[in-house]
Amino acid sequence: MKRKVLSVLLSMTMLAGAAVGCGSAGTQSAADQLEAEGVTQIPAAQEETKEETTQAPSESAAQEEAQGIDLSDQVDLVFYVMGDAPQDEEMVEGAINEKLLEKCNATIDMQFSTWTDFQQKYANEITAQSADLIYIANWLNYGQLASSGAFEELDDMLDSVAPDLKALVGDANLNMCRVGGKIYAIPNTWPEYVCNGVKYREDLRAKYNLPVPDSLENLEAYLLGIQENEPNQGLLTVTTEESQGLKTGFDAAWALNFKYPWVANNGLDYGLAANYDSPADVYDYWYSDDFVDDMKLMKKWADLGFWSKSALSDTNNSDAYKNGLCVAEVAGQNPNKQITAIADFENAGEGWESGYVAYGETNGIIYPGHATQNGTAIVRGCKNPERALLVLQTLLCDDEVNALMQYGIKGTHYDVADGIYKNIQEEAGETPTFPYEGFNTWNLRNGDTKLPQRTDVALQEMFDKYAVLGEKTKFPNVNIYDGFSENYDTYSAERSAVSNVMRQYLAPLEAGLVDDVDAAVEEFRSKMKEAGIDKCREEYTKQWQAYCEEYSYK
Repeated sequence: MKRKVLSVLLSMTMLAGAAVGCGSAGTQSAADQLEAEGVTQIPAAQEETKEETTQAPSESAAQEEAQGIDLSDQVDLVFYVMGDAPQDEEMVEGAINEKLLEKCNATIDMQFSTWTDFQQKYANEITAQSADLIYIANWLNYGQLASSGAFEELDDMLDSVAPDLKALVGDANLNMCRVGGKIYAIPNTWPEYVCNGVKYREDLRAKYNLPVPDSLENLEAYLLGIQENEPNQGLLTVTTEESQGLKTGFDAAWALNFKYPWVANNGLDYGLAANYDSPADVYDYWYSDDFVDDMKLMKKWADLGFWSKSALSDTNNSDAYKNGLCVAEVAGQNPNKQITAIADFENAGEGWESGYVAYGETNGIIYPGHATQNGTAIVRGCKNPERALLVLQTLLCDDEVNALMQYGIKGTHYDVADGIYKNIQEEAGETPTFPYEGFNTWNLRNGDTKLPQRTDVALQEMFDKYAVLGEKTKFPNVNIYDGFSENYDTYSAERSAVSNVMRQYLAPLEAGLVDDVDAAVEEFRSKMKEAGIDKCREEYTKQWQAYCEEYSYK
């Protein structure tokens, strides 16, 4: 029986759980879910029946000898990925397995989380050890899970089983996947720049001869110019999601990244900050004069009417820019969202144009996503970890197999024209039965062979520009922040209290919705002390500086 039956039964048992999701209130991480279930260490390998047959591989024995593993028995592996399954899952999976049987004497059975309760399902999958290969990401708490024993160590196996994979990925990317000195995941090899910036209406900028909003001063002038010429036009929509964790729910201050060369958007957590070229030198932003000045700028912008007076309670504005209700967005905007905006405006047919400026183009700090943004791990307890790694090498390094995995069957699902991917069904006005990256295997993107879509041409031009800028930094094109994973077990109560103070007292400051900034800042700082900010900062700083020391970010 295929393992899909187990997945369906598992999903059914989770229906009673509260709905959680990436970027929504009440999100519970995979690590938090494990902790909630009383699991502090991943249990030993659980007994589970898997189909295994004794079918001799059709490839020559030379390959087996080169890999140094026994391929005489067929191995059937489960590969767990995020999102929803494509309609033609079985067809494409069959074509892939035909090749894997030839090359590795193995098959894969794709399992999908779906986007409903995915965090809880992911945690359950790790605990149950029902998968062999699994998608990992920093946003799924890769670091915490790896340190708790969720995944197999890969250092030795890479040398003996998958030298081609190790060579393709490279030591720099593999080192970013180390936790406690050990490699537990294999990243993809396509550098993706997810740097934040300002997305704005270029057509209105050009119409009124306004400056490109590439600094705080120019952003202000841009908004004032549109306000003067089109007083009924909405300007900024800055709240796009409900507050959670250490977020305030109000992100206007993210535009301040034009001003600061920080290692992360709006600094580290707990009001701490560190510049990219000296990340171990942590300084206190919330208690600085800069913070007071910045909050006064936010009040100025609020008083000028740059955003709604009800901004703190507005949580459903994700389509405001798309629908022409605002002329700029400054929170959480990245190159991919700019590409989406270009397509949305083309479809709208209103003659609108979208422009984009990354903060790094002004502050000089820009880098691609961390290696652990999209990767693959072998679940601890996998009965055939060496074969799993050999299959992973084939999926990522073999051009023919990788193309099947990412795009489906050529001539049925896609074709290539002038080096550009074309979905055959989309071209015919039909719903694709296997869309681009239909298995959601962003972790298997091969930067050397990845087929671009039409929109990827413009995206790659942006990436190329950022790569040049990133090469000029102290840590050339290295994301030094997103590999850090905080452990707040010893100060979770204080952390929760700090989060509440942020929502109650920091959010109005960032929104400029206070009468007296100096008085509001003083009250916010006092409430933070009462909440236990000092303990949070002390422990957080120790962890951050130890992380910088481990990876030589000095």
